[in-house]
Amino acid sequence: MNEPLKAQRVSNTLTGHWEKILLQKMARALPGWVMPDHLTILGIISTFVIALGYILSWLNPWWLMLANAGFAIHWFGDSLDGTLARFRHIERERYGYFVDHISDAFMTAVVCVAFGLSPMMQLEIGLMLTIGYLLINIYAHVSVYTTRIFRLSYAKLGPTEIRIIVILANTLLIFWNPVLLHFKGISLTFIDLAGLFFAFGFLVVFIISSVLDAIKLDRLDRAESRRRDSN
Repeated sequence: MNEPLKAQRVSNTLTGHWEKILLQKMARALPGWVMPDHLTILGIISTFVIALGYILSWLNPWWLMLANAGFAIHWFGDSLDGTLARFRHIERERYGYFVDHISDAFMTAVVCVAFGLSPMMQLEIGLMLTIGYLLINIYAHVSVYTTRIFRLSYAKLGPTEIRIIVILANTLLIFWNPVLLHFKGISLTFIDLAGLFFAFGFLVVFIISSVLDAIKLDRLDRAESRRRDSN
């Protein structure tokens, strides 16, 4: 939906330019009765479609295509609600920011747990992904308050890129998910190792970004304190 008041929106993603153009065209084409809240609700419903696809993959791996459809629907609802609000000049800054990111946190938790409950990934690794992603979310929102910068991307990757990666991974898993490593009696598949890689990556980004911001903010506060004392 909308970014917090007076915060600079920073988004530098691989698909950002084309996505912005597409979302503007879609917002212009939507009928007047479709409101941003309808799209937000659609995004929440798609979360359960994704989870159902993962759970049903116990019956047949082709159910992962249902999860892929859920990710596409989630992109439509989650990405377009804010664009539509801005296009029609009906933004509700605080409400939009709150609902959007609470929904994102809920979606992340449900999807990662469902992935861990599927036959594709160890539950523990799914929970590690949840923790890592939520740590990045916490960092982003705390930074909004302390730096007035709202980061929507890291290393050219944003929510849309993450969805694309997951959709490609889901499609690959239908045909191929070999066991690549045995560790202390636990068999780790390709997607288990990929999940560990991303969970570790989230943690590294969180730690490095947090430390760098803390150093920067400490210097700014000390400089401001010296200016006050000198006056």
